[in-house]
Amino acid sequence: MRKLLAWIDEQTGLITGIRNFAEEPLPEKVGWPHIFGSLALFFFIVQVATGILLMAYYSPSPDHAYETVQYITDTLPFGSFVRGLHHWTASAMMVALGLHLIQVFLWGAYKPPRQIIWLIGVGLLLVTFGFSFTGYLLPWDQKAYWATVVGTNIAGSVPLVGPFLRDLLRGGSGVGAVTLTRFFAIHVGILPPIIAVLIGFHVLQVRKKGITPPWTRVGEEADVPRPQLFWPHQMLRDAIAALVALAVVCLLALKFGAPIGPLANPADTAYTPRPEWYFLWLFQMLNYFPRKWEVVGAVVLPAAAVILLAAYPYLDRNPERRIRMRKYAILLCLGTFAGVSYLGVQAVLSTPKPEKLSPLEQTGQKIFMDRRCNACHGVNGGGGDAGADLGQAGPFNPEHLEALLRDPTRFQTRSIMPPADLPEPKMRALVAYLMALKPTSTLPTQPQTGPKKPESHLEPQWYINHKFDVRKDPSQCGKCHEPDFCQTCHRNHRPDSHLDHWLKFHFGTARENPAYCRVCHKDSFCASCHKTFLHTPDWLESKHAAAALKDRSMCWNCHQQVLCDTCHRGAKPASHTAGWRLRHGGVALAGTSGCMMCHREEACTTCHGLRMPHPAGWRSKHGAIAIQSPATCANCHGPGKRDTCRTCHTGQLEPSSHTPQFRKSHKEQGESQAVLCRLCHGANACDNCHKTPMPHPKDWMGTHKDHGASFAANSFCFYCHDRAMCNKCHGAQTRD
Repeated sequence: MRKLLAWIDEQTGLITGIRNFAEEPLPEKVGWPHIFGSLALFFFIVQVATGILLMAYYSPSPDHAYETVQYITDTLPFGSFVRGLHHWTASAMMVALGLHLIQVFLWGAYKPPRQIIWLIGVGLLLVTFGFSFTGYLLPWDQKAYWATVVGTNIAGSVPLVGPFLRDLLRGGSGVGAVTLTRFFAIHVGILPPIIAVLIGFHVLQVRKKGITPPWTRVGEEADVPRPQLFWPHQMLRDAIAALVALAVVCLLALKFGAPIGPLANPADTAYTPRPEWYFLWLFQMLNYFPRKWEVVGAVVLPAAAVILLAAYPYLDRNPERRIRMRKYAILLCLGTFAGVSYLGVQAVLSTPKPEKLSPLEQTGQKIFMDRRCNACHGVNGGGGDAGADLGQAGPFNPEHLEALLRDPTRFQTRSIMPPADLPEPKMRALVAYLMALKPTSTLPTQPQTGPKKPESHLEPQWYINHKFDVRKDPSQCGKCHEPDFCQTCHRNHRPDSHLDHWLKFHFGTARENPAYCRVCHKDSFCASCHKTFLHTPDWLESKHAAAALKDRSMCWNCHQQVLCDTCHRGAKPASHTAGWRLRHGGVALAGTSGCMMCHREEACTTCHGLRMPHPAGWRSKHGAIAIQSPATCANCHGPGKRDTCRTCHTGQLEPSSHTPQFRKSHKEQGESQAVLCRLCHGANACDNCHKTPMPHPKDWMGTHKDHGASFAANSFCFYCHDRAMCNKCHGAQTRD
């Protein structure tokens, strides 16, 4: 082993370099206060290691970023711990850098000849802030998205070049896919080599110029004793501090993990982002400036602070490093620390506190989450965006709210929200929770349970495009949802496949891939219809008559009405027996729907001469219709069948033809329209009045004298004949 190390050292000089670095003499009084620089370096190494592990599973696109972070947090073995460690070491690194900055300032280590070391340290601090800012967006949750919007807007407020900087960071006018890809590239590809170079140069300068001896004046360093070495004295302190710090961040990672909020929703402008604690001072400072002066708090003051911090070693000409001899410097340090702390505390105090719910409201919140109302309704940015954001929609009227929950379509006919059929106690609790929601309310954190959501469910308004996922893989829905789940929405809103004439074509789809049907329907749904309408080999003989009577509209989805004529013209239905014409009137009057199965309306008109059944208002016209075609009426209403005419035309309700002079003029009407008379009066109507056949038979002249006396006595003959007609044959004898 010794020979191997000697060969490596001979070839590279690495062993000698490490030995010289480890055996660096250190001034006395260098001890525990000097551990923070090494501690910050240790946290950076942990950041690199955990970042590489996370990068192996992370996908930098809006479609997959949030899902992959969820997968790392909830499913991947040790994923939650690794992500939590990455999160907490980022904060720990900021703490170590801050303490290292204060320690260097208090010890006066920025004074000559170490000004360049201070400048590199300021650069390291800014790059670390850059790491935090670019890594902030990568989870693609609400907090990350809107914090990035605010951060890039701050960059956009820089005079002259602000819009260019903002668009350069975003990769366009808005925060989107290009922004996420760009921030990921900066976070893992650009900043790491920059900070690696700065760290190397920083350590090299410290090694070259040595650690500053505490409590000495500039120029007195050569006289300070150096009784200790970097190894083992200071390196042992650094190792102990690193192990303790690692144990602390591991406990935090195990207990709290790394937070992740709701999926980023660019449409939710009501969401108020809150940055990480080390940016709170800047966030709070913006509140003290009106919008037109926001550039002062966002750009001018922070830029001035950075410039002052970088230039301070050249402005401070005091050669003293002892605290008691540097009163103004110490006051500046304490004032800056107090100001930043005050702004941070004020930002924390101004953060909306989560509301405290009563036991009844807590029960309602559980019902709200159990029924997955949050899948459609958000609460101040958390939850879905298909429905109204309940944190911003209040206040509610409790009676109106309960009525809306029980019957959403009562207030909006096209509502897809399922009714909440809950017992009264549960409904009261749910209403109480909804009434308690305010603009500061948040949804409770829920652990991921059950199968992972498909990719489409993580997109904004995924429900609009979910039909494409159904078509792509119908079995995918069945992994999470029962078929009745689809009926929640599609009860009032048919899917695109169920538009006009869908029934005519559905059997092809069902035969090719029945999984499509099973997405929404159980097998019993198909069976209830197919039991009657499915065309099995014996269907025509055993079921089609009952099916047509049950719901003939189902037949017309595939068949035209003339199809019935194909069979029934030669093979009449069972109702069309001999003499059916005499009985069909009653069937038709009871309901023509049975006739219309095979016949059209014109079929009745062809035979009856008018629309059947009689249209509205036909009574005012039926007289003219009867005169034009009395035989048509007689088919159904004549004597011996239906004495319909006599029902109305008795007494004072005689037809219009029966005027006071009717008896004198009815002869001409009777000869031309004898059938019309028989419609009401029957076949013997004339004989009953004239006492002789009407019209007179051919041999009547030979037999009329037998009836002459009674005729003359009753003057029946003279209703139709003048006495002069009798005189032509009988002469004066007729006067008797």
